[in-house]
Amino acid sequence: MSKIAIITDVNAGLDYIGYDPQIPTLRSVINFGEEHLVDGIEIKADEFYERLKRVKSKEDIPSTSAPTLGDMMIMIEDHIKKGYTDIILYSISYNLSSIGQTFMTLKDEYAGKINLYSVNTKTATYLQGYLALVAKKMVDEGKSVEEILEYTDYLIENSHAYFVVDSLDYLVKNGRLGRFSGTLGSWLAIKPVLELNKEGAIVTYEKVRTYSKAIDRLKELVINEIGDSQDVLIQVIQSGNIETCKQIVKEMKEYYGNRAEVGLQYITPAVGAHIGRDVVGIGYYILDKFKK
Repeated sequence: MSKIAIITDVNAGLDYIGYDPQIPTLRSVINFGEEHLVDGIEIKADEFYERLKRVKSKEDIPSTSAPTLGDMMIMIEDHIKKGYTDIILYSISYNLSSIGQTFMTLKDEYAGKINLYSVNTKTATYLQGYLALVAKKMVDEGKSVEEILEYTDYLIENSHAYFVVDSLDYLVKNGRLGRFSGTLGSWLAIKPVLELNKEGAIVTYEKVRTYSKAIDRLKELVINEIGDSQDVLIQVIQSGNIETCKQIVKEMKEYYGNRAEVGLQYITPAVGAHIGRDVVGIGYYILDKFKK
């Protein structure tokens, strides 16, 4: 009989959902120079974004260290001892980190002991975490690995996320956005609307002259794409610009009524180290085409 475990990485933001989802988490380390802090344990989002206020130069921008192969092996072996037959990792986009690919290098080593799967969520933050929560619910309902992966694929294909950053310096320094785009944005004071595209990469969607106009464009893009869908999850994500995001949540709730569940979640430090403070993002999942 199958015993399926759902796991994720700290980028998924499950530390901030208000309850323990019983989903084991692979944790990254935040590096402020020679100071190394485990995300979600030794540093939380509020403290992290307060520290970012003191960053005055690109050289002071923190970096991250992904979970190690050893971390993954410890988690896998613990699940084997507990009698699990399958582990499904809901990983941050493969275009943003190698966590999922690293995990799958262990597949053959553990063949015959436990089956390993890695889902490239092609996203991050709570949009990634939501997929893990849905999968855990399906496990609790007795669904198979195949059923869980099928629904996951549907959700990934019926989702999109856009966001605006206050500064491109973080993305450029940490290699998540092309250097030319970052330099151009700095020169012209552009606030580009960025997207997580279908490959899970951060790319410039269009260039907007001001932060407020970029926020308005975020809302417009999401509303246009959702169209007349009747069952939608919308997540607003923030890294310190909470009042702006609360207003977006209010507007989205008023606009959609019962058609959408609208939430507000933190961007975790491991993601925030790469995109900075005062990020506003809006992402969605269209749920009504495929019911479980």
